[in-house]
Amino acid sequence: MKKILIFTLLLSLIFGACIFVDNHNAEVYGEDKDLSSVKLSEINSASTTYVEGYDESSSYYGVYTNWLEVEGTLPSEVYIIESSDITGGEVIFGQDSNGYGKNVIKANPLDEIEFEVTTTNEGLYEIYFDYYLLEETLLRPTISLKINDELQYNEMANIEVPTKWLIDDEPVFDRFGDELTPNSELENSWGSFAVSDPNYYFVEPLKVYLPEGVSVVSITTNEGYVLYGDITIGNLYEAPSAYSEYLNDQPAGSSNVSTIELAAERYTYESRQNIRSKFMRDPSLTPYSYKNRVLNVLDQTSYRKSGDGVTYLFTVEETGYYNISLKYMQSENDELDSKRAIYIDGEIPFEELESYAFGFTRSWKTETLSDGESPYQIYLEAGEHSITLKVINHEIRDVYHRLLQVLNHIDDLSREINKITGGLTDRDRDYKLAIYMPTLVEELNDIKAEILIAKTEFIEIYDDDNLSIINELDLCVKYLNEFIDDPDEIPPYKSRFNEGEGSVYGRINVILPRLIDSPLQLDAIYMHSEDVELPNTNANIFVKAWEGIRAFTYSFFDPKYNEAAKVDEDTVEIWVRGSRLYIQVMQRMVDETFTPETGIKVQLSVMPDENKIVLANAANTTPDAAMGLTVTRPFEFAIRGMVEDLSLMDGFYDLVSEFNMNSFIPFIYEEGVYSLPETMDVKLLFYRTDILEFLDVEPPQTWEEVVSLIPLMQKYNYTFYTPLGGDNAFKTFGETTPFIYQHSGIIYNETGDKVLLNEGGAYDAFEFMTDLFSVYNIPITTSNFFQKFRDGQTPIGIGDGNTYIQLKYAAPELAGQWAVMPIPGIEYEDKDETTCGGPLTDGRCIERWDPTFGTSSVIFKDTDKQDIAWEYFKWWFKSDIQSDFTYQLQSLLGDEFLHMTANVEAFKTSAWPSDSKYEILEQWEWVRTTGKVPGDYLVERELSNAWNKVVNDGTNPRVAIDDAVIIINRELKRKLTEFGYYEDGVRIKDFLVPTSDNIHLWMIEGSDE
Repeated sequence: MKKILIFTLLLSLIFGACIFVDNHNAEVYGEDKDLSSVKLSEINSASTTYVEGYDESSSYYGVYTNWLEVEGTLPSEVYIIESSDITGGEVIFGQDSNGYGKNVIKANPLDEIEFEVTTTNEGLYEIYFDYYLLEETLLRPTISLKINDELQYNEMANIEVPTKWLIDDEPVFDRFGDELTPNSELENSWGSFAVSDPNYYFVEPLKVYLPEGVSVVSITTNEGYVLYGDITIGNLYEAPSAYSEYLNDQPAGSSNVSTIELAAERYTYESRQNIRSKFMRDPSLTPYSYKNRVLNVLDQTSYRKSGDGVTYLFTVEETGYYNISLKYMQSENDELDSKRAIYIDGEIPFEELESYAFGFTRSWKTETLSDGESPYQIYLEAGEHSITLKVINHEIRDVYHRLLQVLNHIDDLSREINKITGGLTDRDRDYKLAIYMPTLVEELNDIKAEILIAKTEFIEIYDDDNLSIINELDLCVKYLNEFIDDPDEIPPYKSRFNEGEGSVYGRINVILPRLIDSPLQLDAIYMHSEDVELPNTNANIFVKAWEGIRAFTYSFFDPKYNEAAKVDEDTVEIWVRGSRLYIQVMQRMVDETFTPETGIKVQLSVMPDENKIVLANAANTTPDAAMGLTVTRPFEFAIRGMVEDLSLMDGFYDLVSEFNMNSFIPFIYEEGVYSLPETMDVKLLFYRTDILEFLDVEPPQTWEEVVSLIPLMQKYNYTFYTPLGGDNAFKTFGETTPFIYQHSGIIYNETGDKVLLNEGGAYDAFEFMTDLFSVYNIPITTSNFFQKFRDGQTPIGIGDGNTYIQLKYAAPELAGQWAVMPIPGIEYEDKDETTCGGPLTDGRCIERWDPTFGTSSVIFKDTDKQDIAWEYFKWWFKSDIQSDFTYQLQSLLGDEFLHMTANVEAFKTSAWPSDSKYEILEQWEWVRTTGKVPGDYLVERELSNAWNKVVNDGTNPRVAIDDAVIIINRELKRKLTEFGYYEDGVRIKDFLVPTSDNIHLWMIEGSDE
């Protein structure tokens, strides 16, 4: 009773304080007070506050929504900042400015420049840059922008610099006559761009708030090599007029014009390199061939993300009014439209084309741009023109951000509920949430109201209330009504509130990416008069049947299937596990560079399953070499005598000096090296900078610091993630051995017939990796670290290269709010720079050992082409070729395709983004992979079983690991007997276990020889 009384008094005090603040605000913002400066300053300050997960108050949408409430915030003044007034970067004189005519500023990645602007009126302004992208720019260029050292909204951390990639217009074919995807190169020319929304919710430029007087504007070039000219500040954007006004502004002209047809797959420019054309075997398309692959459509799987744009150049012979029709298919995003902003000569001609909808269809359809009743007439004068189609989210932005705010609200409520319940989910317990959270029911009603508003807005956009998304939102409302009736149902039924895909939170989280997914497959674009008859959209059933018969018959004689199996004596045959497009890039580089230089022909073939090698070996039909193998295969092949010892090859030690020596450990057998590493993943510590700033802590360098941080995180219902807590019950060496090596543990004895997991540092590591979960209570299972990191539930954790790619390209709203660093380790105070296993961290020896796994390559022993296969390997794996390969892949597959070459020297100059390259290279200094031993599969399995027994069943760690050691040692001896190291229970020869110590010795001795 006493506690309730105290709680009531506290609520009264808080309520009274709120009334005081409200009254105080009423006085400050009285009728005689100018609201502009107060409100704008308040908004400007609020936009830099801490954000929990999806908090729309710090997105441009949220900030701009508040700004719109202020009258008179768009000053008419225009300010031009001369390039000579910009500080920072490198001054490039006028004669070297690539045609700008005066001095400009060059900025490399991570360079910062700044300038001052003095405004006579405070308000909202647009910022325009004169810019030139240098040819060194091979990654998507972005900048961050600060006003008076502050980000006014999240998007300012990641503003895109527009790019135009010019597509090679000369078709390229492979040796079988199939057309290849063309390359593209960056067009380098002076242009102007406005600070714009990187998420494309706004067609118009973004605005920034500038107070009256002097402001300092700083720009950091996150990525790219940019020349900056003059900078213009002012509200210059003019929104397109309505179609009726557009027509009134055009001169008289004929609508009886000749038809212009554009092949959609032959676009001139692309905004991003992920966009590509492809071949579809469909006689409805032009061009079409039943024999060979010819590019005939713009691929909807690559042309669907916000900001994806293609531009076509065309010539108009007759001045007049044209209809525009597009032959398209949109079969990827069920029920929903795909939206495009349509530009003619770089401008949207009227507002109806700001976000034009192409409806869902599984078959080809010809859509004439219209208002639903009459086609739009576009006035074009004779001469050169362009049409651009860009993915835009303008129309759906209100629904999208409203649902984002719902997620944020659910997150906030979930944290508060967990503080009260302690995370308990007992269905028989009375939690009295309505007492401890008096506003809970009101907030649940608010969430329901927002969902209903979003539903109404969605129906208005699509004019259809039977869509599956509407049903999902209705189900969310149903669940919320149940919780409104009885809030105490929330803890035991989290699966309906905020946990899992079936919850309110989960269902909305699934809806959101669909709203901004905008696939569109194009075959042709027509400019034509209104009464013209366009070509048939779909071939009839008889044509399709006949073409199917022709294609089937031809397949029996197709040289791709007959000649591909024939490899002449001068050609190296290599099987590659990878995608067709990936191998296409490899083959092109071989044909254009390696073969002309050496005279050696190489035939690369797709290997969908590496088990095919085992079958081929049994049939004596193995290729000369194989690439893209998993990390365990080379040892399995080596111990069975299938592959060649590469350390015996000429130039081996010169080549491997460019790699991390420890990356070869899994490929060593009896001091021979049987593979070269192709790719190498990395683990990094990912952390939300905004949340750690809120907690007022630095990211942890050691596991001791992690353990100290966990209670503070749990206080706010945050969690820490380590891959040991992933959703797979089987814990691989990738999850367990980092702890062992960081604790100076040893897994095997020197002869590989015993494990030392229950001794010294190895046991200390095992005990610690179980204590993390059983003592410090980090979650035993985290199903999706990326999503929980994105939502803010798990603001710090260990992820890999794929996590980095997801966050960088699939979570644009988090730009500037997260960072990476090497993983935590164990600090050794008694070690210095000469005894520490790797580089010191601020003078501290923190050993961050971690295995790294990737793909590998082998040369088979039974081939008589080992020498020429090795010549190919020497060429392919050297640093300059590997670095070029990373850029070639991005040129074809887009920025998101980041290739982590295992050649460390190549990685330094590769296409990997600058914002994490240093951290990856630093973590790679701590690579330590476990050597392969016959029977090691059981070591991995039993170590995992022991961990599960301790964490899930409560078994004593000592008992669990001792039992595991007995089982493991028995299996190791059995496998060593199988391979001739034991006979009648007696060791007759030692198995040499490769470690990070002896591999360096072997490499040094080999290079000396």
